Amino acid sequence: MTATTLRTLGLITLLTAPAMSLEAARHGFQKVANEHTDPLGALLYGLFSLGWLCGVLGLRHLRATGTGWAGRWLLNLLSVTVTLAILQTPMDLLRVPTGHPLYVVTDIAWPLSMLLTLLVGIAALFARQLCGWTRFVPLFMGAFIPIMVLQGTLGWTVPYLFDVHTVLAWGLLGVTLIRAARVRSLRSPDVTFMA
Repeated sequence: MTATTLRTLGLITLLTAPAMSLEAARHGFQKVANEHTDPLGALLYGLFSLGWLCGVLGLRHLRATGTGWAGRWLLNLLSVTVTLAILQTPMDLLRVPTGHPLYVVTDIAWPLSMLLTLLVGIAALFARQLCGWTRFVPLFMGAFIPIMVLQGTLGWTVPYLFDVHTVLAWGLLGVTLIRAARVRSLRSPDVTFMA
């Protein structure tokens, strides 16, 4: 993967990070049941998921979870679950019933992807493949599950927590990939041959 490709993946991740929050803002930050998702909402969720997948592909290329088979396996599994989450968008656009077995699989892929992101974050922290503060970005992304559990346990309700977290965490993932691409291009610039 070239530095240009890595930068593109980072830019897509950065630009799509607010998509899910934009969908929430459209509905006054109130939860909307899957069966009431409209076409624009489905597309915004799909954009966020596509950015997430670009981020995971960038992390996989950077070997963020380490160079061993377990780290690669973890990021490959996350790629699969995020891809399944993306498939919910065409099903929403086609009005596939939410009880349909394939829809249920795509719906389960969302929380499973969040859980796997937490595991990726822990692995990235110990693998030390990312530089400086960027090493903590995958963990920040996955930290949402423990934060929500803690919030529920304590009975707190923090308005807009999910929305702020997704914009910041996935935006920082985009910045991480763009930064890594810049470092890579300084070390070995992409060579373009002109005919």
